[in-house]
Amino acid sequence: MRLNYYILSEKRMYSTAVKMMLDDLKKINKIYDHVSELKTDLEHSKGTVVIIGPNTVHDPYEMCQDLSRIFPLTAVLLLLNKDDIDYKKAMFAGAVDVLDLEGDEAEVIESIKKAEKVINIKVESDPNVKGEEKEAKVITVCSTKGGVGKTTISVNLAAALSKHNLKVAVVDLDLQFGDVALLFDQLPSQSIYDWVKQSYENGDKSFTPYVLKHKAGIDIVAAPDLPEFAELINGEHIAYLIEAMKKEYDMVIIDTPPAFVETSLVALESSDLILLIASLDLPALKNGKLAIETLDLLGLKEKIHILLNRDSEMEGMTKELIEDVLGLEINGRIPSDYRTVISSINNGEPFVTKAARTPVAKAVMKLAEQLIDSFSQGEKVNKEKKKKGLFFRKKT
Repeated sequence: MRLNYYILSEKRMYSTAVKMMLDDLKKINKIYDHVSELKTDLEHSKGTVVIIGPNTVHDPYEMCQDLSRIFPLTAVLLLLNKDDIDYKKAMFAGAVDVLDLEGDEAEVIESIKKAEKVINIKVESDPNVKGEEKEAKVITVCSTKGGVGKTTISVNLAAALSKHNLKVAVVDLDLQFGDVALLFDQLPSQSIYDWVKQSYENGDKSFTPYVLKHKAGIDIVAAPDLPEFAELINGEHIAYLIEAMKKEYDMVIIDTPPAFVETSLVALESSDLILLIASLDLPALKNGKLAIETLDLLGLKEKIHILLNRDSEMEGMTKELIEDVLGLEINGRIPSDYRTVISSINNGEPFVTKAARTPVAKAVMKLAEQLIDSFSQGEKVNKEKKKKGLFFRKKT
């Protein structure tokens, strides 16, 4: 799909510099002096990267938020003076990235590539573009041992994906002792149990009224407030919920309990990717190996992505040994940082937001970028297969 690149800044010298760079990259681009003209063209554009430069007439963050809300198939980059950069504002405004105007051109090009990946995912899941129903990517975070950081990873991965201007939801399927809402500093008045009793069994089955809205733009389906309610939620409920949510979001993250129960197995089977959390201790590795063997029996091994959490130097415990025990290679590593993580949990704010420059936050952001890239590449492969299907059918 052909993407458009629109540049908006009151200072023509900055717009011209960006245009020259895009011309070199053979990107179709256009400069705008007024946001009203930009909006007019965006109404007729499907898949656009907007680069907003310094502006004293309109607040760049407010413009970014406005454009991201009105034009969902748009990815916005902010290119601002160093003193005007506010990473939290940029995240809440829905910017894919915010960069120093005097920074390296290579960083701008890298951010443009990041924006293109976001646009590709959005366009692939938009029914008006594809002529099909929206189809979010589902990532289930699991482990067969408690205390390895599943919920922390789920919450921070959701926050990291949301920074890429994607519509993200988190479902807490640890139905007895789930803490997803707590880690977002939310006190749920309604949960998945309320949805089952009030809407699924006695209504139109709509989940939307039972979703918590976080300030970062992340939606949360909370676990029940009482453990005994978990018994009233079954696999049929979860299968319906996931299919309904896939039509409303770009990414759905599912946090699970440290056991393979009916509801979590349904989530695993419905997933595009299974994020299996491993850690540097033998009980976790033993349980991880059993989890992989179980998922293999269920035909789900190809979906597994091994994430080593709390990675640190430890005598006798190497990456090669872990991969040998699990029988799969490690796909990602999150460094150990107890102080940052526990502070994030106690304050109810994801560390990718609260402490974005720490190594642990950067590792989760890198994971999010890898997943976006992986899904984007997967869509391209599927499209190629569909194209070839008509002419490369096997002879019978």
